[in-house]
Amino acid sequence: MHEEPYTQAMLDLALKESGGKKISEIRLEVGRFSAIVPASVEVFFRHLSTGTPAQGARLVFYPVPVTLTCTVCKKVLVLEIAPDAPVRPALGAALGRGCSCGEKKLKISGGLGFDLIGLTVG
Repeated sequence: MHEEPYTQAMLDLALKESGGKKISEIRLEVGRFSAIVPASVEVFFRHLSTGTPAQGARLVFYPVPVTLTCTVCKKVLVLEIAPDAPVRPALGAALGRGCSCGEKKLKISGGLGFDLIGLTVG
């Protein structure tokens, strides 16, 4: 249940950004490799937002794909992984294949975050 502190931090930021106004929607980016489970965030959010201007707000999740960047040629590779498929096997395969430039020096450059990207207030 590691989502609780992340949900609390997101809620705190949303409340600060709203300036005390009623929040009707919160938009979030969730990296596919972040280990954040949106359904768990929703459960914690319902509990944590009770009695705040965010109570009853709709959470909208936008998945962010895992990206790898070649440290040699700087090419960015986007991993195409089905929403219900596990990330680790696809990530391992991509790291094993390496970059089209022939190098295998890839680093994870995207898909790790959990970010508040917007609010609807009022």
